[in-house]
Amino acid sequence: MFFPVLAAVLAAPPDAPRPFEFKDGDRVVWLGGTLVEREQRYGYWEAALLAANPGKRITVRNLGWSGDTVHGEARGRFDFANAEKCFKQLIDQTLELKPTVIFVSYGTNESFEGKDGLPKFEKGLEKLLDALKPAGARVVLFPPLPFESGVPAERNADVGRYAEAVRAVAGRRGVGFIDPNAALAKELAGRPPVRLTDNGMHLTEDGYRLTAPAAVAALAPAVPELDWQKLDPLRKAVVAKNELFFHRWRPQNETYLFGFRKHEQGRNAKEVAEFDPLVAKAEDEIDKLRKALK
Repeated sequence: MFFPVLAAVLAAPPDAPRPFEFKDGDRVVWLGGTLVEREQRYGYWEAALLAANPGKRITVRNLGWSGDTVHGEARGRFDFANAEKCFKQLIDQTLELKPTVIFVSYGTNESFEGKDGLPKFEKGLEKLLDALKPAGARVVLFPPLPFESGVPAERNADVGRYAEAVRAVAGRRGVGFIDPNAALAKELAGRPPVRLTDNGMHLTEDGYRLTAPAAVAALAPAVPELDWQKLDPLRKAVVAKNELFFHRWRPQNETYLFGFRKHEQGRNAKEVAEFDPLVAKAEDEIDKLRKALK
């Protein structure tokens, strides 16, 4: 299935990394590709993170974009053919949110370029981290997850190389590196066989739910038992907030609102900012539910 390949793909570090410590009031911005973008639909990882920090108000803004890379290639909007503008958009969107913590989850899409693409990936990751420095945020890097069974073995060999590249960059720069893979293997050991992805690559809703304990275990010093029946109101509140924020930063019909056809409907662009109080209200609901977990 998904994680028996882990021992061969990504060896555990000699010493287990210390859990990342959150502060009350932390503003997390999460960057990445499909893994990150899809998580906002289900909210399991974010809800688990909040449950593990019931005494702290932590806000999460998901800037995942399906198919994205460290170069911001999927984010071009009106300038999709201009690599520098794509990258600038990724940086500007992040810095605008004034994060105190930045999660960076890349490497899956880049791994399709194989061993030959590693130098480009590492250089791109270094460039991304340099560009994010003005935020003054604590940075946490995540390695790409291995592929589920059914894909050629060399695919996971490549993913392992890119995961090790992420680990190496984190070590050189002294930033956080969170590897949930070993914990995921332990979490799933002894379970009846279950598929966690719909295509070997992208987690399903069950995939996010089953991987949430291990993902959060790498981020929190003490993870409570995740009773999803009890946590479901919190998770649903997270999903509702994520949807509102998604419409705020990725509104539909951008061409008409901000682009070359704004002369037709540009007057409606002011409505995009009206999502801000709705997102704030949703955060208040999340905070109320989080506090009730104590």
